[in-house]
Amino acid sequence: MQKIKIKNADIVKFISYFIVFFLLFFWYNKTNSPTFSQDFNSASIYSQEEKKVVWNEGFFLWEKKQEKPYLTINFKPDYIKIDPNLIKVLDLNIKSKYFKEKVTPLSLVIDWERIDPRWQVSGNSLILTSKAKINSETIKVFVHELGHIVDIYYLNDNAWFDKSEDFYKISWLTYNIKNKNAKITDFVSGYSLSNKYEDFAESFVFYIFHNEEFLRRAKTNYSIKLKYNFFKNYIFSESEFNNTSFWSWSIATYNWDSTKIWINLKKYLYYIR
Repeated sequence: MQKIKIKNADIVKFISYFIVFFLLFFWYNKTNSPTFSQDFNSASIYSQEEKKVVWNEGFFLWEKKQEKPYLTINFKPDYIKIDPNLIKVLDLNIKSKYFKEKVTPLSLVIDWERIDPRWQVSGNSLILTSKAKINSETIKVFVHELGHIVDIYYLNDNAWFDKSEDFYKISWLTYNIKNKNAKITDFVSGYSLSNKYEDFAESFVFYIFHNEEFLRRAKTNYSIKLKYNFFKNYIFSESEFNNTSFWSWSIATYNWDSTKIWINLKKYLYYIR
């Protein structure tokens, strides 16, 4: 009998240790995410619509309430104005089949006082300076920020496992410490070397706007190949953006910021519409 008691005590102790370890592991992963990753899950289907149970002639029905808008726009202060054509272009991006299910519902805040950074993700909002103009760089920076939302919310929809970790571990040991063997050529831009989140967002931009160049580099660089395949397998379907070319001239081997590489904006907007 004494032996059985010892074994049962060991089992209880093991389960207790496991629960404590899991809670600490979960807390560590959350606290090492960007600050804006804590309070909004933009990809959850339950954040887009609400349902309630209704009794109807002897049986229950699920009644869908009005869906939340996929995009809300607020101005700070209320009286400021912004180019309406820019809003149309941003709206076209958000509601396109390539992004909508991954980034909505989304709140866009137009801020008069914001100068730098031009864009910023904060909670469930994407904040934009009211001085933004319609051009290649503005749209690419916008897509860069959508990349952060895809990374933090869409891929982290499962509380048990963050799929983004498969991307991070290609080049990163921690938030901003790279793998020992990581090289500059393993990254699509200089800015992507800042930390694992910027690496994801810059690679997201490169996959969308410079897919052909991304694929070309993947043929000679294994880390680039893994990053390319990550977006191909887990974010977009195999045909989406495959071998697309929206830029107007050749791309240098090294660029600090991929959003500075000029593209043919009309060609891109025609593709996603």
